[in-house]
Amino acid sequence: MTNKAAYSFFALACLGFTHASQADDKVILNYNVRPPYIVEETDGSASGLTATPAANAFKAAGIAFTWAKIAPNRQLAMVQENTQKNCAVGWYKTEEREAFARFSKAIYRDKPPVLLLNSSFKIKDNTRLEEILGMAGIKVLVKEKFSYGHFIDNALAKIKPHTVVSNGTNTQMLQLLAAKSADLMFAAPEEASYLIEQSAMGKDKFLQFKPTDMPDGGERYIICSKNVGEETMAKLNKVISFK
Repeated sequence: MTNKAAYSFFALACLGFTHASQADDKVILNYNVRPPYIVEETDGSASGLTATPAANAFKAAGIAFTWAKIAPNRQLAMVQENTQKNCAVGWYKTEEREAFARFSKAIYRDKPPVLLLNSSFKIKDNTRLEEILGMAGIKVLVKEKFSYGHFIDNALAKIKPHTVVSNGTNTQMLQLLAAKSADLMFAAPEEASYLIEQSAMGKDKFLQFKPTDMPDGGERYIICSKNVGEETMAKLNKVISFK
């Protein structure tokens, strides 16, 4: 190999290494489809109440990222495994998650949650959440490894109603509700009406109910593995303007 050829090979190798390094330096921003919080776009990106502010923050901070559609439980596992620069959109903050993840500033706050009821399950007006969860024979549908915010999580832990645990989508959970496999599930009002309308199961099968003591919904964050450095998180937080 001539000196010129050797130089060209070395230059190409360096260029390839640079491109690989730049690709490796991208943050993988994971999402699961959950309208209106997260809507999948035709190019594989995402938009919505939490996806849009998350993407805007990365762009404003000048942090390279790529979207990836991943199931929710796998998203959390990838953050905990900490083998890549993984972030995920729209998660609640809990003490357990804070032990292994980095959190951005809040990017969105939910409206007060509602209960989605099978229409045959009746609740009196002006009833508190703990009173509902303490009703005899009640079956509460919850998503596996999911946090509903401190107020609901604490009520579930305190009252310990019979729970039906699902790892399905919200639409699949709504089907369980319609089939009377459970009496109620929790939902943000932002998505409750959408879920019912898109389910094609009939609005008459469901009721929305807000307990009298239900507080404002929880704040949602970008959650990242610790491979995403503190400097990167600081850049994100600097441009997040949600209050």
